[in-house]
Formats: sequence, C-alpha cells, structure tokens
Amino acid sequence: MSRREQRSGLGRFDVMPAPVVRAPARNPDGSVICPECGQAVTGSKGTPRIRDPDLDNRELGEQIDELLTYGWLCTRHEYDVVIPVECQGRDASNLQDGWIGVRLVFADDTVRWVPTPRRELQTGQADD
Repeated sequence: MSRREQRSGLGRFDVMPAPVVRAPARNPDGSVICPECGQAVTGSKGTPRIRDPDLDNRELGEQIDELLTYGWLCTRHEYDVVIPVECQGRDASNLQDGWIGVRLVFADDTVRWVPTPRRELQTGQADD
C-alpha cells in the first residue's frame, strides 16, 4: 500500500477517491502549479488517467471508464489533481498528430477541451 493510500481513510478499504480535474495555475515565471495547494507540478507533465471522467458528450461519457489525457498531476492530496494542458478544440491542433480533443467538465463546472490519444476512443466516436 502506498503512503497516500495509508493516509486516506478510504485506502484502508481499497477505495481511492476520484481525481479532481482543474485548469492549470501558473507562477509569475510561467511555471505550472497545482491550483489547489500551490505546489510546483511542472516536473509531473505526462499522461495521467482520469477515472470516471465527466465528459460533456453524454453518449461518449457512458462508454469511457478512464480518460487518458496529457498534462500535469499533483499527488499531494487525498485525491489526485489532474491538470490537463489546454487543447484547441476537437482537432487538438496545438498537439502532435494522434491526439484529439474531447469536452470535459472540470471541478469548477466549466466545460473545456482536453486532449486524449485518438486510439483511446473506440472507432467512430472520434469522428462525431
């Protein structure tokens, strides 16, 4: 059991809280910080998974249990804070080929485009 699971009361029962999805916050120097605790997360950039994502497209959301995205992750909480990079719409034109944008509801109830690998979506869903 990891240290975070031991700290969490739910961890004792093999239950992990759902991750919280937040928009990036930045220091004056432009580095990315966790919007919940203010800790630097620039070094955590990678491909975190969002369990049970709240997708704006209900038909798609019912078919996805986890959403792989590109961004930062803060693990200093009882839950993970996932901070996706900004995505320029459905075609994710600001990212490398192979990524597509999906509309995700963030913790502040704002719907934003986030990137996910096209291969993660079932055939036909990415073309909707």
